[in-house]
Amino acid sequence: MKAPSTPTSAPVIYDAVVIGGGFYGAAIAAYLVSQRKFSKVALIERSDALMTRASYNNQARVHNGYHYPRSFTTAYRSRINLPCFVRDYPESVKSDFTKLYALARRNSKVTANQFALFCRQIGAKLQPAPASLSKLFDPRLIEAVFLVEEYAFDAVKLKNLLHQKLLNAHVELHLNTEVKRISKTPQGLLNVECACTNKPGQLLSSRYVFNCSYSGLNQLAGDYPGTQTQ
Repeated sequence: MKAPSTPTSAPVIYDAVVIGGGFYGAAIAAYLVSQRKFSKVALIERSDALMTRASYNNQARVHNGYHYPRSFTTAYRSRINLPCFVRDYPESVKSDFTKLYALARRNSKVTANQFALFCRQIGAKLQPAPASLSKLFDPRLIEAVFLVEEYAFDAVKLKNLLHQKLLNAHVELHLNTEVKRISKTPQGLLNVECACTNKPGQLLSSRYVFNCSYSGLNQLAGDYPGTQTQ
């Protein structure tokens, strides 16, 4: 494999540049064209395919809020957005399995009663698990077991659906391409300097840059790295 090469040509202007070809990056890129009517959008991914890292390897849960009893905003937004995900990517959703949540009896920061109240507050369905399921848990360790409504997604099907959305939206895919630095121009644009594995490096310029690289949020050089997280 050749070493990545750096840009040698003038920047190519885009309406928006999205960094990271995971679920969020791909979905945002397609959204900018289909809903915000951007004409020219670039999606940059350092791997040779979309959704090969966190979007593929992490747990494939479609959250309905249950996982966040100590963050009401996160839980509520998850609950509100689950139907949107099901609507937009129905072929990837897997719902034909039993979903249980068990609350620890000791050393838990949330009791069973608190969890039940929390679910009512965000509007998430919850009911006690039947005895045939709750007996699978040790009552000395588990205070309560609940039956919930939550789904999983098939990562391969989701990837294929997103790829088709990107094709339909004419989003430009830049695979095997890694963003190295972001710099602000005197004209107020953002220059995105990319190193490419199998072709000359590229320089993309846009007013809008979305960094959806997850673990790579703090790794970009340049005089305009954007919001820093800790």
